[in-house]
Amino acid sequence: MIKVNVKKLAEAVGEAEAFRFPDMNTGTEYLYYKLYVRLTRGENVRFSELDFRAFRAEDIKSLHNLCENVFEKSIYTAIGIINDIQGIKPANAPVDFV
Repeated sequence: MIKVNVKKLAEAVGEAEAFRFPDMNTGTEYLYYKLYVRLTRGENVRFSELDFRAFRAEDIKSLHNLCENVFEKSIYTAIGIINDIQGIKPANAPVDFV
């Protein structure tokens, strides 16, 4: 059985560093906002809407690395924490009255 001190958990969450968005060059940032964000929201992206001069092939690889090494790891970590917390069964404990 796992015992969780809710007060300490809340304090730890409050003290945790906020996610810091990684630095991106102009081309990678363009791809992130024009493609990645829109596609992850389920929006359509037409090739005719893209400015192919706004990024280079290296920017595509850079975005791929960001997705694989930063975004996906953060998501899997968050999902793991959520699953762990949801899997904790509440325990009945006697209540002391003063």
